[in-house]
Amino acid sequence: MAHGHFGMSLLDSFSQLTPGYSLEQVAIGYVMGVLIGMTGIGAGILAMPAMIYFARLDPVVAIGTSMVFSVLSRGVGVFHHWKLGFIDKETNFFFSLGAVPLVLLASIWINNLKATMPPGALDLYLKIGITAVLFLIAAYLLWDAFKKNQSAEYKCGDPLTATQRAEGTALGAVVGTMVGATSIGGGILITPILIGVFKLSSKCVVGTSNIIAVSLTIVGSGVYVFHGNANIAVAALVTVGSIAGVKLGADYAKKFSNLTLKRIIAGLTLVSFISMFASLLLR
Repeated sequence: MAHGHFGMSLLDSFSQLTPGYSLEQVAIGYVMGVLIGMTGIGAGILAMPAMIYFARLDPVVAIGTSMVFSVLSRGVGVFHHWKLGFIDKETNFFFSLGAVPLVLLASIWINNLKATMPPGALDLYLKIGITAVLFLIAAYLLWDAFKKNQSAEYKCGDPLTATQRAEGTALGAVVGTMVGATSIGGGILITPILIGVFKLSSKCVVGTSNIIAVSLTIVGSGVYVFHGNANIAVAALVTVGSIAGVKLGADYAKKFSNLTLKRIIAGLTLVSFISMFASLLLR
């Protein structure tokens, strides 16, 4: 299948599908669904490289497609985690307060650049930027997951302090900017913040990161779809594959300790960075 096209219509995106390509996207979706339901990450950190490397979309279309997939797949995860009581509502509110306006502004900025810059230049800059971000996040998460003196005091649903509310709003703005510009951050940046700043338990981290990510990607994906920078067919296929996987992953999440969850997330981020770095070398 050819690279994603600017202004691609819904009909065009489906008409270009082949049976083999379609099955490949469904299979990728199942794997990502398990990881999203299990860890709260994946719709950006794993889907973005997959959209570029396996779905063969250009970076801006890959960002938009990843966001559409995030909305559809995480919606299923939010439903399961809500039923299980794994969502901290106050944390969700203050984080989203800073994140939602910035994801809107960043999404508009990237789509305007897409319309004005030479196609190859923006694609290359985005790939380099995304790879650099993945490297920094992977390095931090690996350090955090294997450092000594891991805290065991975690909670879910306790009232926030004034400092936590302010930090949550400020950090939310940073994450919102990253999500709008790259689609990365919906889980991978939120997760360490929920653990480090809000001291949420692993189960609550997964549920809360999912609902925050849905809020952000609903806003961001709307901008990308409006500008024609999302392949709806690919997003739909990957989502179909992810539905069963998300439920399975959410059930597995109940069995993990905080430390195990952190190490799984760090490992997945490292794999994501390596895949993006390889795609740069092979371009």
